[in-house]
Amino acid sequence: MIYSVDTSATRLHVERTGEGPAVVLVPGGGGDAAMYRDLVRELAPRFTVITFDRRGNSRSTWKSKQPAAPKGRGRPAGTQVMAGHDAGLVAQGRDVVAILDDAGIERAFVFGNSAGALVTLGLLTEHADRIAAAVVHEPPIIQVLPDAAERAAYFDDLGRIAEREGSLPAMLKFAAGTMDKPTKLFDARAGRAIGAAGVRLANRLAPKNEMNRLFGNADILMRSEMPAFVRYQPDLAALRRTPVRWAFGVGEDSEGRYYSRPARQLSAELGIPCLEFPGGHLGYQRYAPEFARRLEDFIDG
Repeated sequence: MIYSVDTSATRLHVERTGEGPAVVLVPGGGGDAAMYRDLVRELAPRFTVITFDRRGNSRSTWKSKQPAAPKGRGRPAGTQVMAGHDAGLVAQGRDVVAILDDAGIERAFVFGNSAGALVTLGLLTEHADRIAAAVVHEPPIIQVLPDAAERAAYFDDLGRIAEREGSLPAMLKFAAGTMDKPTKLFDARAGRAIGAAGVRLANRLAPKNEMNRLFGNADILMRSEMPAFVRYQPDLAALRRTPVRWAFGVGEDSEGRYYSRPARQLSAELGIPCLEFPGGHLGYQRYAPEFARRLEDFIDG
């Protein structure tokens, strides 16, 4: 079932399938509900699986248009694409609660990957009463790392690329860095230009293609969400107090990556389990059956 849920600021695109205990899958940066298609198929025989497009992304639209922030070289990196729209993590956590309220669901199991993992951490501290259990998969909390300054410099560089070349070239470089086998094609400006031109051509030839929709999230990701993700500091005291059973998750192929290391580090610091899942940052796509079984094992307790 595909439907919309209204909040005060946005109309959320929601997809719901299956029957049984509720499982909410929160997409990562640049993604939407389609990222979880294969995982939904695996979980639906046992669970009511809900996923959605996060606010401002893909088919989840802002309710009112605000004056667009000025474009060009003068726009500071991190300026929100639409002035006055809140794309912050707190608001995104409230969106999950709104989806549960609309469905009449009191408590759900929540899985979040990447930026969706940051949303899930916020839910654990702000809305623990709505969560039955949770897995926080590869949250990019670079501020807790010993080399946080070096990691931040990487994202500062992405911001400069977004400012000088556009959000799409910056998104291409960012996305390449999350691949199991990263390509260096988009490290160079020429490579990014070629890649962006290819995406734009594909969009003209097949405007309803799913990948074109995801690349359409480049502006909100690179100019609005990314700066908040990079600065994110978890409330460790609140996480220690939460009564919810939860765990970090990491990909077996993600060892040493900036989005895997925070989970392992905070797992040790907080005394929270760190589960290993097949594949890398997007292992739930390539290894959906095995990934689902490990999620089910945790849900079952």
